[in-house]
Amino acid sequence: MSATQFFPINPELLALACETVNRRIDRLPFTLEGCSVTQELIGVTMECLNAEFSKTLAIHSKQVPEKGTPEGLDRCLAQRLDLTGDIPCAAVITDVLCRAGIAEKTEVLDSKSHARCRGVRLLAPWTWHSASAPISSLPPTVAGTGSETPPSPWMNLCPICRTGILNRVFGKQLYGIPHTDYFVECTHCGAKYIPEKDLFCLVSIATIRDPSWKRYLNKAYSPESWMEIARASGTTSTKRVSIPSPRHSTSAVPFSTPGSSSYAPPTRTAAVSVVLKTGTLTPMRDGSLGVPINDKILYFKPVKLIYSGGLKEDIFEKEQKLLKDIINTPAYSHLKAKTEEKYANYLPLRLGLFCWERKEKHDPVYREFLNPWGDEKYGTFMVEDSDLSGRKGVYLVVFDSKACHAGSSQESFKKTLTSEFSRITAGDCYLDRDGTRCRINALLCQQKNKATVYLHAVDNEEERVRIVDILMNRTPAQTL
Repeated sequence: MSATQFFPINPELLALACETVNRRIDRLPFTLEGCSVTQELIGVTMECLNAEFSKTLAIHSKQVPEKGTPEGLDRCLAQRLDLTGDIPCAAVITDVLCRAGIAEKTEVLDSKSHARCRGVRLLAPWTWHSASAPISSLPPTVAGTGSETPPSPWMNLCPICRTGILNRVFGKQLYGIPHTDYFVECTHCGAKYIPEKDLFCLVSIATIRDPSWKRYLNKAYSPESWMEIARASGTTSTKRVSIPSPRHSTSAVPFSTPGSSSYAPPTRTAAVSVVLKTGTLTPMRDGSLGVPINDKILYFKPVKLIYSGGLKEDIFEKEQKLLKDIINTPAYSHLKAKTEEKYANYLPLRLGLFCWERKEKHDPVYREFLNPWGDEKYGTFMVEDSDLSGRKGVYLVVFDSKACHAGSSQESFKKTLTSEFSRITAGDCYLDRDGTRCRINALLCQQKNKATVYLHAVDNEEERVRIVDILMNRTPAQTL
């Protein structure tokens, strides 16, 4: 079998790939999981993938390679860069290129064993051959590391092609467009945006196959709205997001700010904390649960939850409140000084957009704005109709034979469980909420086979409160 021929990457394409990583991941060179991510590593990885007919390689080679078995990316990198040791450079660079939008993860099928393994594919816009069109060079203000005007966050991903990055172009004018100090141009599809006060208007595009760009032509949106369009239009996204208003007039979701200025953020404990302190849960043959309360056994019956849709993450990203307004509220006062000092350029952004971008950049500061369970995956569900679901009483959430939450239902079980836990909003994810809704929803929707809600009908309100207090260990045990 002949050796693989690596066609050298075009210097301009490599510079564009590195700048894309700079914008979307971190400034090169940087270290990730013990692996040094450099321009050379990016270039060699792209050459290894581009040399394959399918532009795809397995991430890891077989430990005992058979004759004729193609090598994986890890072995290609080791041979070309003389890598030694156990540092997982192949996995790291795969993650970096995928997050930057240069490659995508896939599966590779072994032609002999028919076994599937994890692979990585170089996306079509980043492939090249001997007859490829030349790549325009990056302007000095972008390619240089000492630029005085760093690109805005929305310029990291073109909203039209979702592949290129956006650069400011100075000293040129667009035909038929009134004079502007600069315009913004995409490195991939050639889309051009001109500034209109605080908005940017799409005025032309060079090359793009997807005709959906026509809906945005001659439309002016704020940078935040263009960023939302870029995220909502991704081919890998299954959620439907409405096009933002050109004036960005979406009403904000109100926050329930604590009244005390001495508000302290909750400390996260384990995802499932045992709150039952009165004995051991006893499963019955009919599916009910015996719960010891002092010297009595109360019987809780399970309720069926009907789940709809899949799990959703990054729900917090939809929060509309502005960062500059939030840090002036009591719940976030401890973050005010640090935010104004380190993230001054982000203050006009929506809080949700700021937290999402910090998460994408692996900046842990976003977690400080969320409640302890504000970054989980959530789902939606309904409570099945039954005679018991229409009663009042005490509900108990049980996970893996351990009680993790109890509550009193002042209305019907169905209404209480639906209003409290069936759907999570962006506001529920943040620090000024106690996080119980997020915690229980994530537990029920992520652990459908292990988490169950049990109900015990009690009409007397005082008795309901007393049972919940004992279960939650809030008061000394009392005789019912």
